[in-house]
Amino acid sequence: MLTVDYAARRSIVEPVRLRRFFGARSIAVVGASPSSSWARNLLNALALGGGVKDVRFVHPKYDEIFGKPTVPTLRDLGERVDLAYIMVGPNRVDSILRDAAAAGIKNAVVLASGYGETGADGRDRQRRLAESAVELDLTIMGPNTIGFINAVDGVAPWAVATESAPVAGPVGAVFESGSMARATYQFAQAHGVGSTLWASVGNSAVLTSLDVLDYLIEDENTRSVALFLETVREPDRLFELGAKALRAGKPIVVYKAGRSEEGMRSAMAHTGAMATDDAVVDAVFRQAGMVRVESVEELVATAGVFGYSPRLPEGRRMGVVTSSGGGCNIIADLASVNSLALPAWQDDTSAELAAHLPEFASILNPLDTTGFGHARARPRPTKAEDDLMEIAVGDDGIDFMFSMMTPLPDERPADPTFIESRMKIVGEIVAAAPVPVFLSSNTCLDVSPYAVSLLSENKLFLLPGVDLAVTSLGHVVRWVEQRNSLLAHTDREAPAVAVAAGPSARTWAEDEGRALLAAAGVPVVPAGLVNSPAEAAAEAVRLGGPVAMKICSRAVAHKSDVGGVVLGVEGAEDAAAAYDSIVATVTRHVPDADLRGVLVSPMREPGQELLVGVTVDPTFGPVLAVGLGGIWVEVLKDTSLRVLPVDAREVRRMLDELKGAALLRGARGSRAADIDALSEAIVAISRAALSVGPRLDTLEVNPLRINGSRVEALDVLVTTTLEEDA
Repeated sequence: MLTVDYAARRSIVEPVRLRRFFGARSIAVVGASPSSSWARNLLNALALGGGVKDVRFVHPKYDEIFGKPTVPTLRDLGERVDLAYIMVGPNRVDSILRDAAAAGIKNAVVLASGYGETGADGRDRQRRLAESAVELDLTIMGPNTIGFINAVDGVAPWAVATESAPVAGPVGAVFESGSMARATYQFAQAHGVGSTLWASVGNSAVLTSLDVLDYLIEDENTRSVALFLETVREPDRLFELGAKALRAGKPIVVYKAGRSEEGMRSAMAHTGAMATDDAVVDAVFRQAGMVRVESVEELVATAGVFGYSPRLPEGRRMGVVTSSGGGCNIIADLASVNSLALPAWQDDTSAELAAHLPEFASILNPLDTTGFGHARARPRPTKAEDDLMEIAVGDDGIDFMFSMMTPLPDERPADPTFIESRMKIVGEIVAAAPVPVFLSSNTCLDVSPYAVSLLSENKLFLLPGVDLAVTSLGHVVRWVEQRNSLLAHTDREAPAVAVAAGPSARTWAEDEGRALLAAAGVPVVPAGLVNSPAEAAAEAVRLGGPVAMKICSRAVAHKSDVGGVVLGVEGAEDAAAAYDSIVATVTRHVPDADLRGVLVSPMREPGQELLVGVTVDPTFGPVLAVGLGGIWVEVLKDTSLRVLPVDAREVRRMLDELKGAALLRGARGSRAADIDALSEAIVAISRAALSVGPRLDTLEVNPLRINGSRVEALDVLVTTTLEEDA
């Protein structure tokens, strides 16, 4: 993170400043040599963009570059420019920034590498760059950046090779990788995904990806945002901008680099293994109302369908009409993977479709028009999938329509009447349909400029290939389902929680953990702490029925591993014997353990068991994990995560996400859990964890047992850090 004053940095990257930065109409290129490929690429991109008419060169050694005269420094420009594109080594950047400030220039792009990515010296150099930006009141993109393309205004200071003029459209994109910014830009251009802004922030010494995201959320031309992140530097601000985007109705689609198991953290409890770095990141994006994707192609396709779709589906029921039987099979498979339903057509729809198909045709969803589409004369310039889609979109049982189109021509035909008339009719069908309609190509083929013109003239968007298309539609449906709920609860202010007094120990004894839970309002199974066989016998008699007995010691985190647990103890005599056995066995395994006694608690009837734990992520802080308890936590790995704080509504969503959610609802004749009571208990556990304060390492309740309306914590483990751990 930057060491400069946060408020001062924000003042030079706020959206109003960035509008001037990205709208620069005059540019000074500093330090480019006649042999520089960076400079040649930059000039080519500026020419293709067409929006920058005033390009000047600054170099102390050359009188002219690329046929244009130069001046020695920015101070010698005479007339001020909007932006300086700096192409010098890192050791010369600082002096050029001071020249820029002296010349009244407020914006700069720094191409040079050799900063934070190179070690301690580079990080120090990057810190000084950020400090200079604040001191000089300069908005700086980079260092180690290729620049940006503002397609709407034709402003393209972009120092890598590009071959075509920018395609303006509704998608804004910001990348923390220059090479991926370039690659995805080319992919988007090839598939007709137009943009408002395509930006590479480089090392983000001053201008960060979240600053650009903030700008794009406020930009009136941007309808969706593609975000490529390598790390999350400001987690609180990520949530803030997620809520801002939801209120603005602008979906944010994120690709986060780094999913490997290398990032997994270890902990004493199960919770640490469940809350891996990447699993936490997944939860963060979900809570922030952002869509996480698995590839950069998926990033472009999903942001594209969000940006180009005036209507989004309000359900998962998909109708499909296409001209390929094999395509129907592929679509059905992909629909299953993405949890999209393919309901049978309603009777009236089936009857109308049948009237336009041969008797042998199967009226299924997905509907295959192969053969019939080629054999029958048509009264208008359409294909069979167009006509049958027009009928099927009226089906009351679907929420949206999907059609895989045959390839569009690369070049305008000698006689374009059919294709141009056909696309006009398809555009009319889509516009008039009572449900949203989505189209894709068969495979991820490039879309020619002529095909792009056919689509745009008729307000159509073609998703790139059926695989990306159906996957993107799955993302769209999930985002729509979550949007309203998230909009209603965008306040993430943590409730005031008094810091609990706790032991100065890395591992708390269970009685100490139980006291912490009880103080936070967590229902805990009753238990008595005893210190002799006689006390154990008396406590067993007092509780009545079979009891569970467990060692209580800060030195024993996992009691069963050292013989510290005996279950189903009946009567005074057995309780006294169990006490002696537990103490002897634990002492043999852990000779130096400080034994606080033995906990005696009543055995409970069978019920569903959950593991509920909180561990501390180094970036996002306390993270709540909820999963099926007992042995299932390892076997099923069925877990839902959230960054704290959460409320009962959010916990209910977590429970719904579990694969074993049906067990809580009373599957196979089991007793249904009181979900409201369970959710409140889990919120109380999270409150207990927060009350530990900054010392918290792990708090884990395993199991939290549920039987109807009875919810109780049966076992708790708390671990904390000590001052010497800091």
